[in-house]
Amino acid sequence: MARIAQPTHAALGAALAAATVTLAGTLLITNQRDLTFVLSPFETFGRALGVAAMPVLFYLVLMFVAGALGWLRSWWQGVLAGLVSVIVGGALGHVILIITNGAQLDGAAWGAVFAEFFGLSFPYAMTGILTAALLAPPVYRSLAGLQPGAQRLVGDVAAPVSTSAAGSAFVRIPSQAMLDAAANDDAREALNAQWEAMVAAFESHGWGTEAIAEAAHEQQSVFVGDAALVIGEQVVLARPKQDARRAELADVREVLVGAGAVLEELEAPAFFDPADVLVSDTTVYVGVGGATNASAVRQLRRLVTPRGYRVVSVPVVSGMHLSEVASVLPDGAVLVWSAAIALPESLGGFIPVPEARGAATVAFDEYTIGVSAAAPETAELIRGLGYDVVELEISEFEAAGGSLPRLSLRSRD
Repeated sequence: MARIAQPTHAALGAALAAATVTLAGTLLITNQRDLTFVLSPFETFGRALGVAAMPVLFYLVLMFVAGALGWLRSWWQGVLAGLVSVIVGGALGHVILIITNGAQLDGAAWGAVFAEFFGLSFPYAMTGILTAALLAPPVYRSLAGLQPGAQRLVGDVAAPVSTSAAGSAFVRIPSQAMLDAAANDDAREALNAQWEAMVAAFESHGWGTEAIAEAAHEQQSVFVGDAALVIGEQVVLARPKQDARRAELADVREVLVGAGAVLEELEAPAFFDPADVLVSDTTVYVGVGGATNASAVRQLRRLVTPRGYRVVSVPVVSGMHLSEVASVLPDGAVLVWSAAIALPESLGGFIPVPEARGAATVAFDEYTIGVSAAAPETAELIRGLGYDVVELEISEFEAAGGSLPRLSLRSRD
């Protein structure tokens, strides 16, 4: 299955590159300084290698850990990672040399260990910091498929992420085709105002937002939630049946890669629409019977099970997206418009909502739920469950066949 290099691969490559150059630079500088012609070059090289090998080995391990934690994406992160790796690696390496030579590890020995950073270990320290700052970040970004200065969507964790934490919201500007399809100027103004209000709601609740450029000729492209499924740093691209919708994916892919996403793509014969997916803290519900088929479910199961999720298939009424008829509240309760789900019991225990638009909600944070203004009774129901509610007017987007969850791609921190 095609995919971008995993962060661990990028971390290992960056650490190896930095450690290799650090060792080579240390040996070169040390030999130039210590070459007195009393000892042969091979003897001075051997002595320098004996002193530098252990600190550089620890340096390699610590740089790998820094990369695996996502701390090698920029030069300043490299400086910090290199400084820590040089000091800790050098100290540990010299302590082992002291012990293996039978000396006492007393106060004087510790003083000598740290004094070495300004003496014999100075070439190692300077080379290690410089390579961590100047070499490791570009190697890491290249192997991870990142652009310079890009940040990962979230930390590199294997555990499921919260459904209620704030994070990054990717939205897509309404296309010219959508504006042209609006009934009149008032409808166009309403569409733009509703989109701006939705973006403002995310930002007012602590989300960072990034707008993806419009796809001028694709009316449905504003529903960017159809383009990808985001689970932590793992992103699964859509594989739509319609060729027209596949054309929308290029810009979304570019933005997500620039943000540090690890991309996954399903293979034929899968058809996959991320709007058919509902994610809770431990479960990925996949609506089947519409735009997503059984092959996609099988491939999704292979992708997300190692991250601690289980995948549950949910039969839906033809033409309906699961994210439009069900949603998960921060406390784990599932809201469902049960008329649209063939077997609602496949979702386990759930709370039925009184309006068709009511189940398509977005959790802005642990306490606040966004609901379509077309579902006032559901808004009251959610308030009765102890949540604050933001009612968003999105009538123009609903008229175009969309819903609130489909208007954004959300990556939780």
